[in-house]
Amino acid sequence: MQLPTISTPTYEVKILSREKPLKFRPFLVKEQKLMMMAVEAKDPRENINIMKQITKNCVLEDIDVDSLSLVDFEILFLNFRARSMGEIINVYYKCKNEFIGSEDEITQTCNMVMDVPINLLEVDVINSENEKRIMISDDVGIQMKLPTFEVIEKLMSTDPDDEEEINDAEYKAAAMCIEYVFDEDSIYYAKDATLDEMMNFIYSLPPGKYEKIENYFKNLPTIRQESEAICSKCGFKHKFVLEGLNDFFI
Repeated sequence: MQLPTISTPTYEVKILSREKPLKFRPFLVKEQKLMMMAVEAKDPRENINIMKQITKNCVLEDIDVDSLSLVDFEILFLNFRARSMGEIINVYYKCKNEFIGSEDEITQTCNMVMDVPINLLEVDVINSENEKRIMISDDVGIQMKLPTFEVIEKLMSTDPDDEEEINDAEYKAAAMCIEYVFDEDSIYYAKDATLDEMMNFIYSLPPGKYEKIENYFKNLPTIRQESEAICSKCGFKHKFVLEGLNDFFI
């Protein structure tokens, strides 16, 4: 028996790695089920695979999911959620304001639970203009790229019992996020080099120059929303900051 087909609306969203907006559809029941599995997943690799599958299902264009940056995923999932289940989410906080009781003069903690509404379509993307070009000397520089799930998955393959691999993880991440190295005469693309060659390049940098790469990673683009709420019980004014996908969905 052929059942009727239910049409779904399509939307567009601007992500950082593309000039043109990306077309997508909202979650269906199957994606909602996958989201529940992702929340409950204890294995980070499983969580990543689920999020990639949801993206492949919902994006209506031919894209390489592995090449999307982490902030692209954050933007996409805010929009998936907003267009599927409503743009307003409620975040709950417990008021930890301390005050002196009027009767017994004993310090008390308020503990009032506050319900703070957040509009997912109004969440900011911070550090979107983070400078990707890092000069190592007057004539040698590095063009960085945003980390992707592909980078994260490779880092997850690190043997937790191998101390040397663990110590190298930071530098490995830096090497994998170099798009190319350039000087006055040439451009040297990382895709044409081995990972060992790129890591040797990282190891050859003076510590002061490597700090510039560390600062690049400290200021990666991410989703961030600042909100304020006044406790209805004690009147204390709270300022809240949500940053990164986990703060919005967990």
